[in-house]
Amino acid sequence: MPRTACMIRQWVAVAGLLVAAGCATTAPPAGTSEDVILEAPEAQVRAAFVRVLTEGGYDVTQGAQDDSEIRTGYREEISNYNWLYRTQFGVNRSRVIVTLTPESETATRVTVRMMYEGKDGEWMPLAGSWVPYDAALPQNASNTIRLVKNELGLL
Repeated sequence: MPRTACMIRQWVAVAGLLVAAGCATTAPPAGTSEDVILEAPEAQVRAAFVRVLTEGGYDVTQGAQDDSEIRTGYREEISNYNWLYRTQFGVNRSRVIVTLTPESETATRVTVRMMYEGKDGEWMPLAGSWVPYDAALPQNASNTIRLVKNELGLL
């Protein structure tokens, strides 16, 4: 009997270590990120990003720390009932952070980070929690940069 109790304790310890190791892993970063240099002045790049993001359904605001950052709220999904969609029925959402750094008078370094989340759980729309997902094509960083290049006439 003591040998069986010892084996049970060993298996419980191994199972506990496996569970602890699984809980210790971090979630993958949500969305995508892209870093490019655009051959246009910083003011033109900023205006192009604001236009593209606004047309894409994002509520654009300036960054709280400094003027080198453009932040958005979550993308508008279905207008008036957006809050209900996001909290109860929504299955994905995205927001954007753009950092602009002037490289020269005619070039700007741009870093675009798209945070993309989706609902997870058995009752996905109603009771699921938001978890990081890979961004869908319309909400990924490289597509946003392509749209801005098109807006600036760089394509």
